[in-house]
Amino acid sequence: MPLMTGGKAVIQSLKAHRVDTVFGIISTHTMHMYDALYDEQTSIRFIGGRHEHALGFMADGYSRVTGKPGVLLTSGGPGAADSMGSMGEAFHASSTILQVTANCELELIDSGKGAIHEAKNQLRMFESVTGWNALITSLDTLPDIFLEAFRRFKDRRPRPVEIEIPTDLFEEQSDFEIISPTAIQTDEPDPRIIEQAVKALKKANRPLIWVGRGVMLSNATEELLQLSEKLGAPVTSATTGKGAFPDDHKLGLGVGEFGGMRDTSPMFDFLNECDLLLIVGSTMAYHRTVQQGLQLPKNIIQIDIDENEIGKNYPVSCGIVGDAKVTLRNILTLLESESPLRQHDVYLKEVAQLKINIQKHLANQYPNELRTFAAIRDVIARDAIVVGDATVPNYRASRCLPVYEPNTYLGPNSWSGLGFGFPAGLGAKVGRPDRQVIVITGDGGFQYNIQELGTAVQYNINPIIILFNDNAWGILRGIQKNTFQGRYLGTALNNPDFIKLAHAYGINATKVYTLNELTKTLANAVKEKTIHLIVVETPHGFPNFR
Repeated sequence: MPLMTGGKAVIQSLKAHRVDTVFGIISTHTMHMYDALYDEQTSIRFIGGRHEHALGFMADGYSRVTGKPGVLLTSGGPGAADSMGSMGEAFHASSTILQVTANCELELIDSGKGAIHEAKNQLRMFESVTGWNALITSLDTLPDIFLEAFRRFKDRRPRPVEIEIPTDLFEEQSDFEIISPTAIQTDEPDPRIIEQAVKALKKANRPLIWVGRGVMLSNATEELLQLSEKLGAPVTSATTGKGAFPDDHKLGLGVGEFGGMRDTSPMFDFLNECDLLLIVGSTMAYHRTVQQGLQLPKNIIQIDIDENEIGKNYPVSCGIVGDAKVTLRNILTLLESESPLRQHDVYLKEVAQLKINIQKHLANQYPNELRTFAAIRDVIARDAIVVGDATVPNYRASRCLPVYEPNTYLGPNSWSGLGFGFPAGLGAKVGRPDRQVIVITGDGGFQYNIQELGTAVQYNINPIIILFNDNAWGILRGIQKNTFQGRYLGTALNNPDFIKLAHAYGINATKVYTLNELTKTLANAVKEKTIHLIVVETPHGFPNFR
């Protein structure tokens, strides 16, 4: 077994698990790890950012578009703590993030003696935003702990993992046998429950399928398409499932979650009239379903790899614990062996009319927003990746922007932390440099991680950023206007000149005031294939932009 430092063992373990990109900020604690990375630059690309909060989002965006773990390297103490916001997003979005961080010297951990970057129980701090974490107290355990981390990304619901290494172990030498990944066998769902589900599906006259990100995590879009067409069942999605089913398919109904539109949305009544709902890979997030008064049919089949999600917010008549792709494939196999299904022509006509009614409703509810995103959609490629922040324009995009392919719409999950959009867009572009990446952000959220403009330039990362500027925390200002009689406090923003700021970084930037100017600028930016900041002035709010 070769003799190497703990820092080199980390890099060799990442290499053994086919990691080709890492995001991080160097520190005094991790110098030996970076020295080992120096020798592997031809096989592992390093992206060095300005803040750990942003780097965590970069790793998340990278992971979502590639299906590979996003690796984040941080220092212990403040560096590790700065990543908590982005690790929380990854936890709630089921993203595969591996954070490798330092701790102080082994004998000083949790001693309270004042070691540099010493944290109070750093391991426990990360328990709230990870699926699993570990402190390496002996170099002998390092290869096995890395093996366990990557195994957990594959054999269960993905969650972030954090591994801590005391700073003195990074430079300590030991004999290592780096362990390569092993094949993971996906468990088959209970065949008796599959039979029960198939019987219910065959009986249903008005079935509807509701999908979440679990479909894309298991690469199950093809199986979903086949099942939808075989059953004649329309498909709606959670916001996190947007893209799992093409919006321009005749059975695609778009996002079914609600944000205060429950009294008028045609989807609301349609859900009540369905006789069976098949939920695939969706947590049915409380704030978007139960809290909005969304009522579902009594007959519910739910498929999820996480047994804790089955029936969490809505009782189910049939719960199937399993990977979405494997489970849908088993259902299709059993359906193929049965007699042909009846085609419900009347129901299919109703679905076709529903698609029209949904568009009419959106045009009535969000006329300018729908027009804006239709114009953007006409300019960008079909497989362009759109990344949104926790901002009014992105929330409207989740309803108004058609998406056609898996993993081409990324947004914050129920964690809903500001600052996600821009750095996640950088990570997405690193992961898929062949794709157009369009960031939808607001002036407030953009400034959470505005410093990463420097990262974009330094590493030649070229997304297009559409920044809607209303000089306010727009969502909260709207609440103050409508609920608190316009008693504004804390929601106004005095912003910098974003154009000059972009130019200071050497970035192309354009200010626009109308939709026509936006689409022309965006069309030119797409052709240029360089990073471009488009500042869209919306002094009266995004709903009034035209």
